[in-house]
Amino acid sequence: MRPRFSIPTRIFLAFALTLVAFGAIALTSVIQHERTSRQLRLLHDGYLPLALRLGEARSHQNVYRRHVERLLESPTELRWFNAARQLRPSTMRRLRHFVDRAEELATKAGDRSTLPPIRDALDEVAGAYESTAPRYEALVDTLEAGDPARAAALHEELQASELEIERQYREAYNHIVDRIDSLAAAASTRERRAALLLGVFAILALLLGLGATLWSQRMLKPLPTLQRRVAAVAEGDLAAQPLTVKGDDELARLAQDFEQMVEALAARDARLRDLRRMQAQIVAGLRAAVVVVDADDVVRTVNPAAAEVLGLDEDSIGHGLGALGLRGALPELGEALDAVREDARARTLEAEPWRRPGEEGERRVDFLVTPFGSEPGALLLVADDVTEAVRTKARLIQTERLAAIGRMAAHVTHEVRNPLSSIGLNVEMLGDEIPAGESEARALLAAIQKEIDRLTGITEEYLRLARLPQPRLEADDLGDLARTVADFVRPEMRAAGVELEVEIDEALPLVAFDEAQLRQSLLNLLRNAREAVEGAERDGVALRVLAEDGGVSLRVEDEGPGIPAAMRHRVFDLFFTTKERGSGLGLPLTQQIVAAHGGRIRCTPREGGPGTVFALWFPAADAFDEAPAREEEPARRGDGPPAELAPAPADGMTGT
Repeated sequence: MRPRFSIPTRIFLAFALTLVAFGAIALTSVIQHERTSRQLRLLHDGYLPLALRLGEARSHQNVYRRHVERLLESPTELRWFNAARQLRPSTMRRLRHFVDRAEELATKAGDRSTLPPIRDALDEVAGAYESTAPRYEALVDTLEAGDPARAAALHEELQASELEIERQYREAYNHIVDRIDSLAAAASTRERRAALLLGVFAILALLLGLGATLWSQRMLKPLPTLQRRVAAVAEGDLAAQPLTVKGDDELARLAQDFEQMVEALAARDARLRDLRRMQAQIVAGLRAAVVVVDADDVVRTVNPAAAEVLGLDEDSIGHGLGALGLRGALPELGEALDAVREDARARTLEAEPWRRPGEEGERRVDFLVTPFGSEPGALLLVADDVTEAVRTKARLIQTERLAAIGRMAAHVTHEVRNPLSSIGLNVEMLGDEIPAGESEARALLAAIQKEIDRLTGITEEYLRLARLPQPRLEADDLGDLARTVADFVRPEMRAAGVELEVEIDEALPLVAFDEAQLRQSLLNLLRNAREAVEGAERDGVALRVLAEDGGVSLRVEDEGPGIPAAMRHRVFDLFFTTKERGSGLGLPLTQQIVAAHGGRIRCTPREGGPGTVFALWFPAADAFDEAPAREEEPARRGDGPPAELAPAPADGMTGT
């Protein structure tokens, strides 16, 4: 059978008698304390600030009156006096504000007789301010008019007025100070009486409370046992250990419910362990790298993909990202980590160039940095290798561009090429009809024929870009090709007054390339370099073929004026050209050829002086996958004449 009253009810009843007895006396004390509190607040927030302001006003008035006495003695007193007189209205407004505040508090405290005399005194002062203002202005006018007798009379009147104002301030100040002293003494007396009363009843309440505590202790004796059980559960001991608590009160029922809760926690922990195993399996199976770092950039956990994407394995745990080389290899990643720690907002880096430590090739990786867990500064770093996706996207974009160029080329062929052929034929026929002595007419026809040839060359460039055949890749020495092209182009370099420097490494890895296409690309770059240095202070052009990054680097350097930084990123755009008569097709064609060979091309400024460097890189033959090239349509390979080493066209069609 359950007890009639619960444990809290019995404890409450034990203390209720004490509380009721003490409450009656405490209520009286609270009322007395509230009255004292209102009077103390009246003193602190009302009368004391008012007394301070009245004291300040009295002191300022005393100084003001002394300056008025010396007003006729020095012109500087008049200037000070005019400035000080402008402050009097603001002083009066502040005093009235403090009187209003004190009056509000005095009404709540039941003190209605203190402030009326002070308000009357301030009214008298305000009236004196208003009455003396015209006299002060008259005094200034009299002094400026040079009437000393009249000025002396006005000066005496003003002295008497200022003395009366000072008296009003003094009486108001003395009145409020006397009232403060009387209220403070009364509050002190009431406070001592209330403290004595509270002390007597506090002792009585303590005795009653001690008896209730001893009785309650006997009822709550099982609590330490329950506490030890709770501590064991907190440390992870979820084994079934029934508590032996006698009785049928709340403590006994609490012990039973607690054991049921422990059983439920054990079942929940088992489910959580299963979920963690599933999550670990999912993270381990992700293609993207998952890395968790703490606030100090120390790696706390990695998944297996992190070794493939970032070069971080289980041995990296416990080391900082800086020591592992990630911050140095990609400064943008370090900036993203710092920014996320600063504002707790996720950051993404898309298609960032990344080279794993010890890896030769370059990848494109998407990075996601986001806060992780509840630990301040802890971050989750997800890195996904999107190299193939970026390449696929680039190929799609290039395909779309080439499709557009193909349509344009067909249109140009139809609309321009055929009429140009007809015009050229007519020019030849017209030349046959002109007598031999007409040199001026023949010169005009020669100029027309030259422009026809230039336009024909442009249409050929369009068609070459649109109909570029798939390269036929064969492993060979790229240095030999470079020597052949350099020997071919050296005479035209010398004719233009340009020196060609050639540097080729002796031991170069074999590269899979289409000889005709790379000849055309290299010839295009060398002729561009020759045109860049013509007319420049320095006329050097260099061709360097070096082993680099597991492949071969081919660099064409010129000492010309260089390409402005704002335009450098556009040199591979279709139809972009820096030449007066360029077509803007040479460098896009070169870029297309290099990409078809699995390489890359960059345009950078020359180190150590003005000029431009075009750097081409091709992978070694054993690292290049030729399958895609061989799966293309056979008709695209070898159709049409190869790109031969022909002399440079006169119209500068070789590049951008």
